[in-house]
Amino acid sequence: VENDFEAALEGQEFVVYYQPKVEIATEKVVGAEALVRWKKDEKSMISPADFIPLFEKDGLIVKLDEYVFRKVCAFQRKKMEEGAELLPISVNLSRSSILHQDVAQRYIQIVRENGIPYSCVPIELTESAAIYNNRIKTTTGQLTDAGFVLHIDDFGAGYSSLICLNQFPFSTLKIDKSLIDDVCQRKGKTLVEQVITLSKLLDMKVVAEGVETRQQLDVVKALK
Repeated sequence: VENDFEAALEGQEFVVYYQPKVEIATEKVVGAEALVRWKKDEKSMISPADFIPLFEKDGLIVKLDEYVFRKVCAFQRKKMEEGAELLPISVNLSRSSILHQDVAQRYIQIVRENGIPYSCVPIELTESAAIYNNRIKTTTGQLTDAGFVLHIDDFGAGYSSLICLNQFPFSTLKIDKSLIDDVCQRKGKTLVEQVITLSKLLDMKVVAEGVETRQQLDVVKALK
């Protein structure tokens, strides 16, 4: 997998898919999240579970993150040129990338090169990537000062959530799918309800990740 990375990057074997974000009251698509898949050929596709952890470990994820970000920016540029409505498409930034030197300057430059609004490419950080650190705080400050919107991803799956909410300028909180999977159970519902209440008190928007059944949707709708 590691040996094939550079050739796959050059051959654009990494394909970006867009997972929709739906406004719960209207069930209208109001945005999306960029997800990367490795398409080796027409018949085979490598799961992210088989390459993302490895690339995070060896540092190749920094190149992949930027590749995906460039793809999304180009996509938004094309939409803008077509006169289509620009829905925000969030892009994940790994801990390795957020710690990489000059990452804020590079991402700011990519947006400028494409001539798109910063708000149409929100950046998602997992709570594990946003563990309080002065260097990360400086980088996130540079990104938000430029106009980027920051989302905290996988909320509830780690151990540093409340510290992150206090220390970083997140505007949107994404409830981890593991909590949504149990939202139809009493304890699970209570946990999600409290996260939503906390988000409202902090003036943050909320995304429930992985709502896959009508029953889950109905419960989340009732909690909004």
